[in-house]
Amino acid sequence: MGLLRSAFLAGSQSRWLRERAVKLRFVRRAVSRFMPGEEVEAALDAARALQGAGIGAVLTYLGENLRSPQEAEQVARHYLDVLARAQRAGLDVEISVKLTQLGLDLDRAACETRLLSLIERAGAAGTSVWIDMESSTYTDATLDIYRGARSRLSNVGLCVQSYLRRTERDVQSLIPLGAG
Repeated sequence: MGLLRSAFLAGSQSRWLRERAVKLRFVRRAVSRFMPGEEVEAALDAARALQGAGIGAVLTYLGENLRSPQEAEQVARHYLDVLARAQRAGLDVEISVKLTQLGLDLDRAACETRLLSLIERAGAAGTSVWIDMESSTYTDATLDIYRGARSRLSNVGLCVQSYLRRTERDVQSLIPLGAG
């Protein structure tokens, strides 16, 4: 692994750096293309502008590895609110979730229940949910949960980590599911 890549990966795990970096003007300008703001309304405004240009949007809530079931419930409610607000605004957006945001580290069954609820609500709104692959420690659990969700609902996709050696094999195993 290259030195610069190692530094970026280490930096991405640093709460101290994250709290300070967002206050730097050049950092805010650099990320504004991908993260239009810290409030839902800013994300919906950006999605509206993109939709007007014929470009779709995927919305996500930053953060992972929560400490309590209450936090996981709060994140799930946040996503449900975003879906409802986007639907009311006539926006064609998808959402992307990290399973640790839904409590994977705390209670896998509860995480799966929260995920299925989001996917069902997204389906009712005519949209999809993408599951983000997190660090390699979560790969097997994420694949298992995705397979379970995909066996029940078709409006769910999986984002994989391209740099893992196993990814090609994992993708091959997902193709028979009609994976997105």
